[in-house]
Amino acid sequence: MDRNDQSSQPRPSRENRTGDSRSSESWATLTPADLIRSVSRRLPSVLVTTLLVAIAVAAILVAWPNQYSSDGMFYVRLGRGAVSIDPTTEPTRSVSLQESRTSEVMSISQMLNSREIADRVVRTVGARAINHPRNWVERLTRIANESSADVEENDERIKYEHQIAHEEAVKKVLKSVSINVPKDSYTVSVTAKGSDPLLAQQIVQAFMDEYGAYHVEAHRSNGSLDFFEKQTKASQSAALNARKALQEARGQMGWLSSESSEKALGERIIELELALDQAESSYAESQSRTAALKQQLAQVQEWVPMEVSRVANEAAFGMRTYLYEAQMEDGEKLSKVTSNHPRYKILQQKINQGNQIVDAAGDEREQTTEALNPIRIKLESEFQTAFAENAGLKSRLESLQASMEQAKADLRRLNEDAIKLAELSWTADIAEENFLAHAKSLESSRVTHELDKQEMSDVSVIQNASLNLKKVGPPRLALGVVGMMLGFCIGVLQALIRDNPIATRDAQEVSTAPEQRARHYGEDDNDYFVTPPKRTNRDALTSAEREFAQADQARHDLTVHSSSKPGPVVKGEKKQDEWVSMPR
Repeated sequence: MDRNDQSSQPRPSRENRTGDSRSSESWATLTPADLIRSVSRRLPSVLVTTLLVAIAVAAILVAWPNQYSSDGMFYVRLGRGAVSIDPTTEPTRSVSLQESRTSEVMSISQMLNSREIADRVVRTVGARAINHPRNWVERLTRIANESSADVEENDERIKYEHQIAHEEAVKKVLKSVSINVPKDSYTVSVTAKGSDPLLAQQIVQAFMDEYGAYHVEAHRSNGSLDFFEKQTKASQSAALNARKALQEARGQMGWLSSESSEKALGERIIELELALDQAESSYAESQSRTAALKQQLAQVQEWVPMEVSRVANEAAFGMRTYLYEAQMEDGEKLSKVTSNHPRYKILQQKINQGNQIVDAAGDEREQTTEALNPIRIKLESEFQTAFAENAGLKSRLESLQASMEQAKADLRRLNEDAIKLAELSWTADIAEENFLAHAKSLESSRVTHELDKQEMSDVSVIQNASLNLKKVGPPRLALGVVGMMLGFCIGVLQALIRDNPIATRDAQEVSTAPEQRARHYGEDDNDYFVTPPKRTNRDALTSAEREFAQADQARHDLTVHSSSKPGPVVKGEKKQDEWVSMPR
């Protein structure tokens, strides 16, 4: 095998991989111009495909059964279902009306979508009426189901078929009915769609009728009335017994209540303390005043002169009488002696002294009238008053001290009795609160029970099921337009598959600029020279271009291999109008 054959053996696998990669990349480089050229070349097939698909879609739409709808509407009032609390629960301090009512509306919508309502509607309308075929689609479906079913009939089979029919009717009801709750609204709309307007109306009306009783049953507390009747009687008896025990304990202890007695004793002790302080200060002041008055009485005279008058001096008159008698005697004695006699001088001096004494006494004297001192009398009166007041204050102080001791003793006794009174009071209060709570719950249960009997709830029907004879579907015009667009797309796709716009575009580019495909390489770089083949027609050009591309890729691979192992190169070996450089 020569060198050219050896070098050309791995070429087919390389060419196949190159062709596959280029074919996969050709669709990624598809341009709008290529698409337009393909459609223009395959325009008749595109139009025929579009027309056939449109006719098929139109035939399906014409044969498709009409759809009719019926709708009704509920209104959720602000009633006992939204704001009331179940009597068997303990209410909180606050309830958000907005959140409660919104949650109630959402709960109603969920309950309307429940299986229980669908079962009740099926039992009301009838599974046979719901499953009865009304168009060719339902007839074909029923025929297919009957053909696959077992023909043997027995009691279990009949019961099974009834159950299957009921389940199918429930599925149809759930599928045909939609529940809508507008945003920020308290209305719930029920809409049913089907091929029979009368059946749709019956289903919606059955929903409206059955949900009223279902809503009442959902909010009902079974057995709550009997339960609260028993609880009310028991709590009433317990409350009366507890209150009676409390009153008996108060009577035995002598207290009205621990709170009022404690308050009264507190006020009494405060008043006694104030009065005791005042009495002590008044008693001390009275003692000080009494001592001061006693000291003043000791310093004040009892008698004081009140009047001074001049009266005849009886003493002076008697003295003169006595002096006169003495002078007479002394005169007789003087007459008997001489002036030079010593006795004469003595008598003369005696007479002179007597005259001086009488002259000194005077004819009048002062007479003084004395009386009791008024200041002393006043002081004595004040002293007696202060003494009496002191005695009274002392007695009051002793009485207040005794009252204070008694009040403190009562307070100690009250503190001891308050524990028992508080326990009895708590028991009575709790029993009374339980009785009131049970009585309130009993009344609420009674009212709720009576309302449930009348099937009264906070959900009212504001629109009954409507009978709409105007069809609501299917939207044939819109679906027809969609079918035409689908047919056009299918036609364009088949045109692209049948016509390769990328190969045609490459052929045109090669035919317009063949000289751009030529490569000139230098001798020093161990490169090669390639001359593309001539093109005769479109098909030939396309095939030649593919062969040229494959040969170009092979030459490139050989060049890379030769560059990795340098050596002398032999030029000029020609194969199939191509110049290929070969390593020595």
